[in-house]
Amino acid sequence: MPFGAPPPHSETPHVSPQRPSVAHDPAYRTLRRTHRKFGVKATAVAVGGFLLYVLLSSFAPALMNRSLSGHLTVGLALGLGQFVVMGIIVRRCLLHHRNHVTPVVRGLRGLARQQESAARVRPTGDPRAQGQRPW
Repeated sequence: MPFGAPPPHSETPHVSPQRPSVAHDPAYRTLRRTHRKFGVKATAVAVGGFLLYVLLSSFAPALMNRSLSGHLTVGLALGLGQFVVMGIIVRRCLLHHRNHVTPVVRGLRGLARQQESAARVRPTGDPRAQGQRPW
């Protein structure tokens, strides 16, 4: 890098020490943790249900071919049950977002807007407001 050249572009955004980022807020960290925990549980239920169906189909064909009523077999009923499981997971996901994610996101959005408006209020003579160093 030649002397006087601009510094290389960084992929991580610069956060001013005077203005804390929303990502450092404890509510944001709690939101990420609960969202991740719910996602892991929902994925485990979905994948576990599919895996159980495949394993039963492979290793217990006599059970899967057992007739429940007419042409309805245990395997067909479990296959149709996969749609029910996915519907329940989607419903739980929507409820989780409505009850746990959306209120926190609204609060964080308000906090971000406050920080943004506070940054705009800085006097124009302040070199930090223009992205310049004061020296």
